[in-house]
Amino acid sequence: MKKKCKICGKPLKDDSRFDTCYECGQKNKKEGGGDSDSLPPNYITKLENGYFDSSGCLWEEFITTMASDVAKSFGRKLKNHQLRRFYGHAKAAENRLRMTGDWDVVNLDVKKLGPFVSEAKGKDKIPQSFFDFIDKNIKSIKIQKDFEKGFMEHFQAIVAYFTYHYPKN
Repeated sequence: MKKKCKICGKPLKDDSRFDTCYECGQKNKKEGGGDSDSLPPNYITKLENGYFDSSGCLWEEFITTMASDVAKSFGRKLKNHQLRRFYGHAKAAENRLRMTGDWDVVNLDVKKLGPFVSEAKGKDKIPQSFFDFIDKNIKSIKIQKDFEKGFMEHFQAIVAYFTYHYPKN
């Protein structure tokens, strides 16, 4: 069965990595990108239940389908440099944790993402979905494992999928 454009239903090339045809993609690009300005359905519910299953393993969806859907929710309204700015801050905190081992200090640094994302949203530099993503995730970080093995793995997957779905021109 041939893949079809999710907007107009036209058949897509067999090797297409996109969900829309060229025309719909261009129209969507001019209108600002993604399908909505909200996170995927059930994402917040899943996040509220934690990053890990009963065995202590990261839920697979956080690095596969859910990460891809979250990246798509940002649309073209989120600029690559804004995503990299926040990911870079989180990565620097992770490196600091590895060097010092002081979770209390690093946890405070991670929580600073909250005011930073609020400022970016206040200046209309990021979409609501990205604001919600950062806000909900930093509230879900309770212990060091949540940050290192949960949030950072999830965020890294989202950055990778974002680059895939919205490559630089």
